[in-house]
Amino acid sequence: MNGYEIMAASYRQMVKQGRIDKETADKEIRIYDFLATCDTEDICRMVDSSAFNDIIKAFVETAVKNADIDEDAGEKVVAQLCYLFDEKTARQVLDGR
Repeated sequence: MNGYEIMAASYRQMVKQGRIDKETADKEIRIYDFLATCDTEDICRMVDSSAFNDIIKAFVETAVKNADIDEDAGEKVVAQLCYLFDEKTARQVLDGR
């Protein structure tokens, strides 16, 4: 059982215990059940699809802001992120770290 399967099972258990409503849990369960079927290559393909670019960019911008990095350096980091989204695959970035 992988971590995603464990998360889906946890949500199912919370519904049974009445700790969370079924409608809310069903969305979480659906997503975790799907992710449980994915390997690293599948996850990389999802990232490469650009579906998550805006979310990842917002995380980086927030991290830069919270780290109190000067504005110019922060802009360079975000610009590099945008460049990497366009020029590298998720697999290339993972393998290059």
